[in-house]
Amino acid sequence: MASVAVDSLITKLVQLLNEEVTLLGVVRTKVEGLKVELCLIQAYLKDADAKADTADTSNHAVKVWVNQLRHAAFRIEDAVDFYMIKLAPHPSQSHSLLSKFVSMITSVVPRHRMASEIENVTASIRKLYEDKQALGLSPSSEQNVVERTCYDLRMGAHFIRDDELVGVDNAKKLLTDWLIHREARRTIISVVGEGGLGKTAIVRNLYNKHKEDFDCYAWITVSHSFKEEHLLTTIQTLYENDGKKYLVENREKEGDKCNLTQKLRDYLQGKSYMIVFDDVWEINFWECMEYALPDDTNIRSRIIITTRDRGIAEFCRRSAPVHIHELKPLPADDALKLFLLKTFQFDHHGCPEGLNELSQRFVKRCEGVPLAIVVISGLLSTKQKTISEWQKVYDSLRSKFSSDPHLRSFYLVLLESYHDLPYHLRLCLLYFGLFPQDYSIKCSTLTQLWVAEGFVNENEMFGAQTLEEAAEDYLAELIRRSLVKVSNVFVNGKVKSCRVHDLMHDFIVRKCEELNFCQVVSKQQFGFHEWTRRISIQNIDKSAFIGNDQSFVRVRSCISCGIEELSESVVKSLFSGFILLVTLGLEDFPLDHLPEVVGNLLNLKYLNLRKTKIKTIPKSIGKLQKLQTLNLRDTQVRELPMEINKLVKLRHFLSYSFASKEHRQHLLGVRLNGGIGGLTDLQSLAMVDTSTANGDGIIQEMENMINMKKLGIVGISEVNGNGVCNAIKNMPNLCSLSIKAAKNCGFLALQALVDPPANLQRLYLNGTLQRLPEWIPKLKHLIKLSLIGSRLAEDPLPKLEGLPELLELHLDHYCWNSKVHFKCGWFEKLKELTLQRMNTLRTLKIDKGALPKLEVLRLGSCPQIIEGADAIQNLEALKNLYLIDMPIQFKDDIALNNPYNIDMPIQFSNDIALNNPKDIDMPRQFANDISTPLKENTTLDISPPLLPPPQLTPPSLTPPRLPPRRGQLKVKVLQDLASAAIRSLSAA
Repeated sequence: MASVAVDSLITKLVQLLNEEVTLLGVVRTKVEGLKVELCLIQAYLKDADAKADTADTSNHAVKVWVNQLRHAAFRIEDAVDFYMIKLAPHPSQSHSLLSKFVSMITSVVPRHRMASEIENVTASIRKLYEDKQALGLSPSSEQNVVERTCYDLRMGAHFIRDDELVGVDNAKKLLTDWLIHREARRTIISVVGEGGLGKTAIVRNLYNKHKEDFDCYAWITVSHSFKEEHLLTTIQTLYENDGKKYLVENREKEGDKCNLTQKLRDYLQGKSYMIVFDDVWEINFWECMEYALPDDTNIRSRIIITTRDRGIAEFCRRSAPVHIHELKPLPADDALKLFLLKTFQFDHHGCPEGLNELSQRFVKRCEGVPLAIVVISGLLSTKQKTISEWQKVYDSLRSKFSSDPHLRSFYLVLLESYHDLPYHLRLCLLYFGLFPQDYSIKCSTLTQLWVAEGFVNENEMFGAQTLEEAAEDYLAELIRRSLVKVSNVFVNGKVKSCRVHDLMHDFIVRKCEELNFCQVVSKQQFGFHEWTRRISIQNIDKSAFIGNDQSFVRVRSCISCGIEELSESVVKSLFSGFILLVTLGLEDFPLDHLPEVVGNLLNLKYLNLRKTKIKTIPKSIGKLQKLQTLNLRDTQVRELPMEINKLVKLRHFLSYSFASKEHRQHLLGVRLNGGIGGLTDLQSLAMVDTSTANGDGIIQEMENMINMKKLGIVGISEVNGNGVCNAIKNMPNLCSLSIKAAKNCGFLALQALVDPPANLQRLYLNGTLQRLPEWIPKLKHLIKLSLIGSRLAEDPLPKLEGLPELLELHLDHYCWNSKVHFKCGWFEKLKELTLQRMNTLRTLKIDKGALPKLEVLRLGSCPQIIEGADAIQNLEALKNLYLIDMPIQFKDDIALNNPYNIDMPIQFSNDIALNNPKDIDMPRQFANDISTPLKENTTLDISPPLLPPPQLTPPSLTPPRLPPRRGQLKVKVLQDLASAAIRSLSAA
């Protein structure tokens, strides 16, 4: 689509004109002229893109026109970036008069080349602008084309039979209750979900069944733009359903919106009504209809909305009760049922046994979306029922997605959502094409990439909002529009990682290829188009990568997702060929060193080397003056050169690892040979080792980092605790703080911090505390607290229980008490609690009413505990209980104190002290661990696990005697595991 490329280029030109002082004379004039030409043609791009997306062959000339315009935009973008690189100042360059004169002389040739290229491209764009009339392009939106197509798609949803509505009984029951049995007043019912879930079909089914329960009713298909004419349509439909005619001359009299609103209001006054607004896209829908639909007391009226955007339903809450039902994808069983029903509806023999596995794969690909299942089933119903034929269909789904008449209907549903996005959100959605299918991406990684790419428009930010916060809003909007799925959330509900639906991923990858936005380089397909801007390297083997000598000169982003090995020459070309590179993501890449030529990537803003094997960072890193993100997590880098202080635009710097997977508390930071006083833009810094000779100086420099939001420091000694407190008090935006003491440092001295950052949400303290810092109980927004190795003489729980927002509490060797007591009313919001390495703990007491919302409890390495198993039954919300290196008697007591007598399987497992990673003095133990939760759906996990059990067929084992239970006891003995454990003990 040309609009994405042109809009992006206009943004770049505006920034160039505003920021680049070296853009002198004729170059500036030509850039301004080009910007004017692009703005003129911009108005026609939506119409051009929409026509180019249709399957109509008559629009082939429009597709060629769009491609030519996109390539012209790419040429200018390349010219601008080459120009900027040529004029980039060296970090050590002086500001003397002589240096400025030399710089001006050396810039003559680059300016001339850029001016020449701009002149040529401007002529091409002017010619394209002149051709627009011959192609029938108009300065209108693309919605007319898309609306006509998708209205036809929704037509079928109005005629689906009851037996074809699979897996929606619960949804229908809930919606019927809201429709018939709830408040006797005007109420909005909103059915929300991604395209293709069956919103229209379900609501139409209910509408047909219950419309006669109301005095008047109407069904209005809204689509993309809600206009005043929809008020007129509503009036006409109500009249017709009431057996009346709404005359044409009446329409002419109802000229303005106010008259139409009053006319509709008068007609509905005193009546119960049900009006369905299907496929609402605009949030201003309710502004148009709010006053036209009366809210009569004691009269049951219902307004039903179907939409893909939850924000539309939320907006209506300002003046009416709203019930929102988020329609979910079908469960696996129902999805398979629908698939078989549609695929073999005219085949009385049903599914051949040989196609069962492929049927499951097709269903999995659809991820429970009914329309996707229906269109793929329709395609398969026309094919021979053979494995080879079905396999061909499966392998070609992506390539046929937009062209096959069976699949195109779902493609157009996705295209409709895509067209509705503003251009910056289209860019963000397309970025998911750089990652493999079914890949969950960390939200922080995604937003940092978007910021580096320049997708975030600073002019649209609110107040003191950062670029990253604006990017988070972009992601939230894509989720709200049902285009991106949430994979995982933090304990406070904030999204941690996300992904896109498999078929949405197919759509995105195809769209990326069309737009030259990015291409996937894999074993099956190596090589990319000359205009490709981004590449995603996936599962490339060594020979394939070396055997193709490509020019990477126009590539702006490179993301790696699965390379096992590569040669030294490839490493060098990777860093030397991408001269315009902006983002480089090499997480888990087979890289053991970072070459010196990385300093040539002068445009680089994002560098992710996490989980690589690199040990050192070259001094040339100091040349990367535009670098915003440097991620060295889980590498072997322990020391950084002083040139790191030259990265003045650095916003996120992460460099830490753990000694081992078992010893997560043994955190390793990075040493800095120079200072970090120049990095005042830093928002994230973790973890800096301050146990070095210049540690005090580094801590002092942190006082100027007022933008800091996430800070991690290791190697803190008792003497520099006050310095740390002074730095923290100057960080008003700090949200996450992690401090780890140096070995044998004495106490963590943090009492000097009187006024902690008000918005601090996460606090991790690792080291001995003489007493609990008085400022911790003042943290009203704290959601997570971790105290490791605190060794407090006094139990801090009475001081912590009042933290109003605390959701997660991790206590590891935090005090010397023999008794831990959670009293009634304590920790009212806490969801997760960990107690471990409590060597002196003998009694755990939990009063009824304490920890009322606790869902996860972890108990580990408490060898002296003898009381407390019965207390766990007071945790009414508990869902998961984890016991790690706990005494056998304590676990037996938990099994015997199950007051609910829930039928659960018996599981034999090992609990071998030899596998104890924390070297706690515990006897070797083997026992049956009975998965006996204290509440239904509660699971119990016992660690450490045994090594993978051998494939044995042991003699049958007699399960242990259990207390009587109500109902049938379901017993499942994991014989292989038990036998392997017995053999291990015998060998020991």
